[in-house]
Amino acid sequence: MNFLSAFLRAFRIPNLLMVWVTMHLPYWYILRPAILRGGGIPLLTEPVFNLIAAATVITTLAGYVLNDWFDREIDLINKPRRVFWGKYLSSGLALLFYAALVTAVHVIAIFIDQALHPDNHWPLWLFPGVSFLLFIYAWKLKCTPVAGNLLVSFLCALVPVITLLTEERARLITGFNAPELMESAESLVWIYGFFAFIFNYLREQVKDLEDFPGDAACGCRTLAVIKGRTFARKPAVITAVLVTALTGVLIEYWIDTSAPLWQIQAGVAALLLPAAVVTVLLAFARTSAHYAYASVLIKVIMFSGTVLLVRF
Repeated sequence: MNFLSAFLRAFRIPNLLMVWVTMHLPYWYILRPAILRGGGIPLLTEPVFNLIAAATVITTLAGYVLNDWFDREIDLINKPRRVFWGKYLSSGLALLFYAALVTAVHVIAIFIDQALHPDNHWPLWLFPGVSFLLFIYAWKLKCTPVAGNLLVSFLCALVPVITLLTEERARLITGFNAPELMESAESLVWIYGFFAFIFNYLREQVKDLEDFPGDAACGCRTLAVIKGRTFARKPAVITAVLVTALTGVLIEYWIDTSAPLWQIQAGVAALLLPAAVVTVLLAFARTSAHYAYASVLIKVIMFSGTVLLVRF
């Protein structure tokens, strides 16, 4: 593997793109149009939105870099082809790069605060707070059962709802003029957050099962290490069943509300069927490869759902 391919794998470029899409679509295609139709005036301009999106993506990247630094020994066992720090660049450089990323996020947060002038100054505490939580995750919580998975899933759910903070005043005005319109838009943004939480939680559970060999060898006390893969697979299957059921409810709602036929068909093909396959895979999985297949399918569902929910 060459330097470039290792770099792309180490920094999860598709994941960073997914973070941007998860923030971009709910705001520009759901929340902002609802505010405009309801007679409100959106506070966010495109440059300020891009600053918020950049701060979110860079914060995510910083979390990946730090997590890879702490997981160097584990990744040599679980994913040796994806190891970047310590192989192509020194491990010490990873910490300098992490510090530079966090510093950049803090600077961007100051610009966002100066552009928006929010009463609670949320950019000045939200982005540093998330960076701190990601540090705690990489340092302590990643190798604990459940807690680390819940934290990461919560932070993923935060991504699509950040813009609700920025448009608080516009939402209030629109809610007064067109309450049903605003309620529908806000509800859909929260649905984005909920789906981001539940799917990421399932993905974290699957990752713990997939990474069992390296976690066990390096003393990482995940649920799979403490109780064994057979036991840890059970809550993952329960989450997968819940995800499949929720996906079915979503498609049934589309049918009841006369959604476009293509949306219903796409929902069945790209959401419901893959969720059912993930459930079956987890129920009968025996090797890390089985869990890797399930993880890929979950990513497909997450991307498909992010796009299809726009026309919800």
